[in-house]
Amino acid sequence: MKKIAITTFKGGTGKTTTTMNLGHGLALCGKRVLVIDCDPQGSLTVSFNFRAEATLSDLLLFRKAQIIRLRRNLYGIDSGGERLVEAQHLLAKGNGNELRLKKILTYLRECDYVLFDCAPALNLVSVNVLLSADHVLLPVSTDFLALVGVKLTLETLDDIGRDYQHKPELLGILPTFFDSRTKISKEVLSILKEHFGDKVFETYIRVNTQLKESPSFHKTIFEYAPSSAGSEDYFSLTEEILERTGDSRGRDKDIGQ
Repeated sequence: MKKIAITTFKGGTGKTTTTMNLGHGLALCGKRVLVIDCDPQGSLTVSFNFRAEATLSDLLLFRKAQIIRLRRNLYGIDSGGERLVEAQHLLAKGNGNELRLKKILTYLRECDYVLFDCAPALNLVSVNVLLSADHVLLPVSTDFLALVGVKLTLETLDDIGRDYQHKPELLGILPTFFDSRTKISKEVLSILKEHFGDKVFETYIRVNTQLKESPSFHKTIFEYAPSSAGSEDYFSLTEEILERTGDSRGRDKDIGQ
């Protein structure tokens, strides 16, 4: 089981879009995938249009959550919205709760990938996620301020590694909202490649209207616009993820606890 935190401490970089479409891309390749909405705003939950009685907040507090089947091979856990904020406040009153999610996920069975859609903030929930994750995927919008978000995120990973003796591997930096018509997109992409080399995915996500539209129809890009540039880009990313994690296409099988 490979656990990937999709995170950066800057909003508007495409974290939820990437979690949603990468999750479905992996599922279409025969992988058993669990996506977990880790943001109280619940964008992933809204995009897939699902709700659960037992959510991530219940998982953290009571070690039990409802896993909802979203698509073939693809399952989700609702964040719980404001209840996740309340859970975080309750957990903050105790000691050693930074590793709570990691311990709980050891009971997860028959799952190939877990994708965490993280909030753009450092809090007890995001620390739990980072301590649970094997890998980190950083979506970076190709604008100047996004570079600040990369720096802050990588510094935070270093701090967590020192404090908790666990540092998830940087699986890759994913350029998003790339617009070949603009100078800044090209410059940011060039800077990323210069500083991070092969840690930058060969795939970059182009500006694509269908990617913006698809969540309002509660569809992934593969369902909403299978012939679009967004579909092409996220399928390419899916293949690159499989390659970077040393994986291959698998068989269908239900997951559970």
